[in-house]
Amino acid sequence: MEKKEPIREKARETRQKLIVTAMEVIADKGYHNVTVDEIAKAAGLSTGIAYRYFKNKKELLLAGLEYTFQNIREITGTQFERLAEFESVEEALGYALDQFYLLHKRYYALHEELESLRHGDKEVKALYQRMTGEAVELLMQNCPEEFRRRENLRERIYSAIGILENFAHFQMESGAAGAESQMESGAAGTACQTDGAEAGAKVLGDVGVMKRLAIQSVMALFA
Repeated sequence: MEKKEPIREKARETRQKLIVTAMEVIADKGYHNVTVDEIAKAAGLSTGIAYRYFKNKKELLLAGLEYTFQNIREITGTQFERLAEFESVEEALGYALDQFYLLHKRYYALHEELESLRHGDKEVKALYQRMTGEAVELLMQNCPEEFRRRENLRERIYSAIGILENFAHFQMESGAAGAESQMESGAAGTACQTDGAEAGAKVLGDVGVMKRLAIQSVMALFA
């Protein structure tokens, strides 16, 4: 037994290394542009070892998605206990929106790649649906008692997640647009810097408005 435990731990670490590396490589190059050989090499492992743990690239991707879902709290650095520190529901929702955006920003390339796969691959779509369903069930079990008495609570939570997702997408697109405006104003010279600053301010203003609307929409769902 003493000999088996280190072996099992080594196997677990090797599998996790392959999973984490796969998600990084797929985010960088795209799912259809990489092979198991390239993933194994990036992880510092042989192709044979990779196939010892996963029979193909699809199985490696699905394992990576499940690992990400299960460890989302640690990966994003989200502190659920902080929610109890806020004086109002609005502030707590603001924090949740910020964390949702940081997750999208940190894994933007991977998120875009997976969004495409989710709509075109049945196995990826099924995994997304299962993991989202599990997250909703967990939220239902841990939400305040006053919310648990609401009719159609599950549907309300699904709608709230959709609002968070849409706001994160809007903020990502607005951030990209703001950066592009600043680059254009810098390339055009000093005379256009004012226009670039105004465009950046407008983008920030739009994001602020959308954030307030998102918070109000989520609150309305549970009113």
